[in-house]
Amino acid sequence: MSLDTIIAQLQKTRPFDALPRDALQLIAFSTEERKLAAGEVLFEEGETADAGYFVVAGTITLTTKREGAPRTRTVQPGALIGELALLTEVARPTTATATGKARVLRISRKVFQRVMSEFPNEAAKLRAKLAQRTRSLAKELAALKVRALS
Repeated sequence: MSLDTIIAQLQKTRPFDALPRDALQLIAFSTEERKLAAGEVLFEEGETADAGYFVVAGTITLTTKREGAPRTRTVQPGALIGELALLTEVARPTTATATGKARVLRISRKVFQRVMSEFPNEAAKLRAKLAQRTRSLAKELAALKVRALS
C-alpha cells in the first residue's frame, strides 16, 4: 500500500482528519502493517493498549464480556480502533478478532505523541475536541443515570 493511499485514508478518520498532511506523512511512514487471517485475534480485552489500529481491509469484530452477556460490534475499513490508546495508557475494553482476512496499520502511542509534539497547534485542537467529546459523554451518562434511578 502506498504512502499516499494511507494518508488519503487517514485524512477521513478522526482524529487524523484534524492534522496537516506533513503530520499524516510522519504517522503513515511510521505505521506497521499487520495481516490477519480469519478468526485471528488482534488483541484481547483487558490487555494494556500501547497503540491504535487503523483498519485498511476486511472487518474486525470487537467483543466485550464485561457487564454480563457478550456484546459485539463490527468495524470496517477506515475505522480506528483504540483512539484513546494513542493518548494514554488504557486497558483494551474489547477483544478484536478478524472476521475474515484483514489488514490493519498499527500506530504506536509513542509515534503519535511525537507527531503531536512537532505540531503543537494541532495537538491543542485535538485536546480541545477530546475534552468536548468527554463532556458530552459525561452529560449522556448523567442523563442515563437519572433515568435509571427514576
